[in-house]
Amino acid sequence: MEQTNPIRDDRSLHETVHRGLPYVAATLGILIIACCVPLLVQWNNEEHYQIIEFPDGEISVIDTTGFHIQAFGQVFTYPRYVDAYLSKSSDEANKGDAKNMDSSVRVTFNDGGWGFMSNHLKFQMPVTREKRIELHRHFGEGGEKAIRDAIGHHLINCLKNTGPLMSGSEHQSQRKAEFYQVVSEQLSKGLYSMERVKQKVERSDKTEGFGDEQDVQYITRIKRGANGQPVLSASSPLTEYGITVVQYNQTDTIYDPDTESQINAKRNSYQLAEEAKAGVEKEHQKLQEVIEKGRLTVASVEAEQQKIKKGILVSAQKDLDVKGINQLEQVTIAEQAVGVAGENLKQVTTELETSKIAVKIAEADAKALISLSEATRAKLDQGGALSEREKLMAEMRMKRNTAIAKSISEIPSPKTVILGENKSGGGGATASSTTETLMNLIMLQQLKKDGPPAKP
Repeated sequence: MEQTNPIRDDRSLHETVHRGLPYVAATLGILIIACCVPLLVQWNNEEHYQIIEFPDGEISVIDTTGFHIQAFGQVFTYPRYVDAYLSKSSDEANKGDAKNMDSSVRVTFNDGGWGFMSNHLKFQMPVTREKRIELHRHFGEGGEKAIRDAIGHHLINCLKNTGPLMSGSEHQSQRKAEFYQVVSEQLSKGLYSMERVKQKVERSDKTEGFGDEQDVQYITRIKRGANGQPVLSASSPLTEYGITVVQYNQTDTIYDPDTESQINAKRNSYQLAEEAKAGVEKEHQKLQEVIEKGRLTVASVEAEQQKIKKGILVSAQKDLDVKGINQLEQVTIAEQAVGVAGENLKQVTTELETSKIAVKIAEADAKALISLSEATRAKLDQGGALSEREKLMAEMRMKRNTAIAKSISEIPSPKTVILGENKSGGGGATASSTTETLMNLIMLQQLKKDGPPAKP
């Protein structure tokens, strides 16, 4: 049986241990480095910023993305944006810290009614180094949750401070926007001071001559200073820490049963009013239809009358045109007749002038006859040789010539001169002299006065 050498075995073990020491040292070094790396180097992403408290008490704010030196300091990580939910909805409540809990805020209105309001608030963390360090001093231990709770408590104060400004039914029907605006302003500026004052309102059932027609009510309103700006009763932590509200929403409001009854009654009255308005509108539409039909009928009648009137006017215009043409023709004929009359007038005027000349000639001939008769009588008186018979004949011729001359002088100017025809056919001699013509005229006139001579 082979025996072992103890000395040799101890030497082999020593050599084995000696050869394994480097490996053990390397492993320990790796382990030490692996444990120290998280304390030496830290990573930061874009959605967060970090605050590092070094062992020597120095504080550093990391606002860049990537690795940075930690140097065994304590690191606090904060999100750049924080969402806070105060909601009754389980979906929204699960996004906050209170899992499956109703975190909606109860708000009491000025009429004693109340409602649970669900809210969502998104705010931005401070952006300056000083504000970030100040916020860290106050909420370093609680971290993001403590900051969210502080902002949530401020939102609750804003909601409860705004509730007394209106009644529950007013909030539901017409003043939600005002409520939202006042809450948003208080989130950033701080809580407003409120005051209770008297206000006179007109009575809905007032009767003339019976007492006061106004009622006095006490209302709550925002207290304002001399410059018209609201007076603050408490500052806003958001302004104090440099936090900025990015988004604020009032997602839902659940009113108490009495307020719901008031809202339902108002809604029913509004619906009845709308139904009455719709009925009136419907009747108005019917009336409009009747009016439009009447207008259509009237328009049809007027159109027919206008058509008849147009026909009458066209016919009358046609007759008027025909009459105008006839009148033009008559005027033309009259103008032609006037022209002819003018020509006739010219001719008559010419004949009148000729008659005047003939009268003058006749007067001259009559004077000549008278002179001749007187001369003949004088001759007879001087001669005395003629018989009594010749004297008588001469006397008669003188009287005749005198009478003829006198008659000629009294005759008006004739319009037509009667001239005898040329019977001799001699060279330019007339068959009847002017004297004979005048004698014929006198004889004709005498026949008209005395009548025809008596038969022997």
